[in-house]
Amino acid sequence: MARTITPTSFPEKPTIATVAEFGAFVRSLRTQQGLRIDDAAALCGVSVALLSALENGKPRGVGLDKALRIADQLGLALLAVPRTTLRETLARLEHRE
Repeated sequence: MARTITPTSFPEKPTIATVAEFGAFVRSLRTQQGLRIDDAAALCGVSVALLSALENGKPRGVGLDKALRIADQLGLALLAVPRTTLRETLARLEHRE
C-alpha cells in the first residue's frame, strides 16, 4: 500500500543560517511535490541516509556540492547577499511580487 505524503509548510523566514533550517526547506519542497524520501534521493543522486540527515539538520557527510545539487533538483533557489544588505534586499524582493 502506498504511503501518503503529508506536505510540510515552508519555514516562515526565508533566510537560512543553519543546516536544520536548510533541511526544513528541503523537506518542505520534497513533501509538497509528493515525493517519498527514497524517490527524492534517487532524483538528487544521493543516498536516503544523506537526504534524511540533511532534512533532520544533521550535516554528517553533506558537503556543499551535494546540498546544492539537492536544492537544484527539488527546485530551491538560493540567493547569496551580504548581511549588510539583507534587509534591503528582502524588502525589494517582497515588493516585486
